[in-house]
Parts: sequence; structure tokens; C-alpha cells
Amino acid sequence: MRPRSLLRVLLTGLPLIVGSGPSAYAQYYGYAPNAPYPQQRRPPPRNAYPPGYYPGKLVQPAPGFSLRRLFGVQEAPPPMTPPVVRPRRAPAPRSTVVRQEKPKADPTTQVIVFGDALAEFAGQGLGELFSDSEDVAVIRKAKADGGLVEMDGADWTKAIDEALGPGKKTNVAVIMLGTQDRQSLKQDAASYEPLTDKWREIYRGRVDAAMRAFNERGLPVVWIGLPPARNAKTSEDFLAMNEIYRESVQRNGGTYVDVWPGFVDEENRYAMTGPDVDGQPAKLRTNDGAFFTKAGSRKIAHFADTEIKRLIESGQPAAIGSAPPADAGTAPDSLEAALPALPDDVAPVSLPTKPLIGPVLPLNQPVVAPGGTLVTGAPKLNGDHAYSLRRALRNGIAPASRPGRADDFRWPPS
Repeated sequence: MRPRSLLRVLLTGLPLIVGSGPSAYAQYYGYAPNAPYPQQRRPPPRNAYPPGYYPGKLVQPAPGFSLRRLFGVQEAPPPMTPPVVRPRRAPAPRSTVVRQEKPKADPTTQVIVFGDALAEFAGQGLGELFSDSEDVAVIRKAKADGGLVEMDGADWTKAIDEALGPGKKTNVAVIMLGTQDRQSLKQDAASYEPLTDKWREIYRGRVDAAMRAFNERGLPVVWIGLPPARNAKTSEDFLAMNEIYRESVQRNGGTYVDVWPGFVDEENRYAMTGPDVDGQPAKLRTNDGAFFTKAGSRKIAHFADTEIKRLIESGQPAAIGSAPPADAGTAPDSLEAALPALPDDVAPVSLPTKPLIGPVLPLNQPVVAPGGTLVTGAPKLNGDHAYSLRRALRNGIAPASRPGRADDFRWPPS
């Protein structure tokens, strides 16, 4: 560069350097224009945010000066610090309270519940129903596959023998099943579709076999019918199966309990909610539409409650194993002699014959008192009060006030 050009550059930049120097100097040391004394620098507030942080966002601070970055040399990124993984504390185990049913000391009556998964809910409701009774114990013998399709008559006889052992005080058997019986039924190497004529015949025979197994042991049976299902086709099949249960149970001397009306709406359709045993609205069925909630289980027991208590109070049959053996040599004449004598013939009582048609009374006939005066006639005003009443009620003139009465507005004498 020539000396003249260098001199020209220095002369041009010198005023800028000289003019901006005092201003920068004053800003650094706190001098303000036209101020008599330098101002003190204010300390940063205590609640100032840390560098690089502002409310709502995080700003990366600008990097410092670097010659390598000035000449385009890429710097190696700083090493990544692995995150510190702190082991989590294992949660304390929750104490699970298992409510155990208190066994009853010496119940005089036992109600045994047989069937499939539906019988389990019926047993729960019956257990709550008789929870306050120390004389009645509810025993649940339900199985998930305890239907009549999977179990034939021999299987039912074996299951009953296992449940009704010798010396057990069993008075009533409750049966509820059928939810898994809507399937093909096999017999003699042949398979029959559900609810066909042959299927109904075989299925009815298995219901009869189960009833005979209980009748041979002198045990009364309360058979609870199937409830409605969410699926309309399933509900239709359940209705057909309920007819089989009803006909077979009643023909074999058992008691059939229909629970269908308790789980439908006004249009006889499936209802998930409804009134419970206390009349309050409650959820009766589970979300799958097949089983029952606690309130629904209690409602099933409520339907069978009357029949079970009737059988228990009637005392039939006696406890299994406690009945004395019958004497084979007892003659029929001695049995007839032991029976109480029939009552004597009672003379018929003649009752007065009532006429087919009673007396005809006109609807507009006035009611007359025994003396001949009309009961509905207007009363006559007689005596001293007739004038005052006529004057007040007809003419609208108020009667004279009496001293001291509420309508006496006269001033007392001074």
C-alpha cells in the first residue's frame, strides 16, 4: 500500500475513533450526558433468570470467540454425558384383604348349589341372603363346565354322590345351568345341532336323569331358569331351554323359579340396569351381558328365596342319613292303623239364596232422612239469629261490634 493511501485511511478513521471513545468510556464507567457525578451501576435483581433461560423457552447461549471457527475449521462436538439412571424404589406391596366367610358352627340345614358359572352367582346371592341365619349354610358346588351337554346322567349321579356324602345335613338342592349348553350334543356317535327336535329330546332326558338322581335321595330341587342375554338370538334360545327345564322339573316333582321378569325392561328386552331387592336402581348385569353383579346375584336369590324357605320350613325331607330305616316286616294294616282317623261327616249348612238381580235404584233420586225431610235441603233461618244472619249474608251489612273484640275500633273513654 502506498504511504499516501495509508495516510488517507488514517485521517478518515481518526475522527470516528476520537468521537466514539468518550461515549464508550462513559457507558462503561456509568457517566451519563450532562450528569454532575458518575452513576452507580445497579446490581442485577435477585430473581433474575439464569443465563440462557427465559420464561417459556430455553435459549442456547452464543458460543465465544474461536480462531478455528473463524477460519472454518469444524470443532469436534463435546462428549455426551450419559444420563444418570437412578434406580426406582419398588412400590410397597399392597396388603390384600381376603374376606373369608365365617363357617357356621352347627347348621341344621344345608343348601347345596349345583350348576355352571351362573350357579356361582346364585350361590353368592344365597350366601348373603342366609348370612344372618346360623341354622342355614349355603354350599357352592358349581363348576364352569357343569352343564348338561358336558355331563350326562352318570356324571350328575357321581357329582351328587360326592356332594351328598353320608351323614350330611342337606335339605335343599338349588340348580342353575345352561349358559354353555347352546352347542352340539353328541350321542351314539352322532352329533345334533342345538335346539333341534332330537337335541331337545336328548336334553330333556338329561334333565330328567338329573332330577331322578335327586329324587332317589329324597332331596327337593329348586331349579332356577336362565336369565335374558344381550344377544337377541341367545335370549330366544334361552327361552326355549327354560321351557324344557320347566316341563321336566315340574313333571318330576321339583320347583321351577322363573327369573326372567327381573332382568328385562317394559318391552321384555334385556336390561343391564334395574331395581335391586330394595327397589333402588342398580347395575344388575356385567359388561359382557352374560353374568351378574353383586346386586344381580342378590336379586336371583330373592326370586328363589320364597321357595327355599318354604321347603326348609316344611321339613321335607329330613336330613339325609338321619331317617330311620323302614322295617321290611311292617304290615300294611299296621301302617293304616297308625294313620289318624278321618273327621266325621259334617252336616251341610244351608245358606240364604241371594237374588240374581238386586233392587233398581234411580241415580237422580234425592236422599231422604227417616223422618221424611230432605238431607240436602237448605237450612231454614229461625229464631233471634235469623235477622242478623240475613242482614250480614244477604245484604252485606256487618254486625255491630262488641266491646273488647278485634273489630271494636272505638277509643276508650278518657
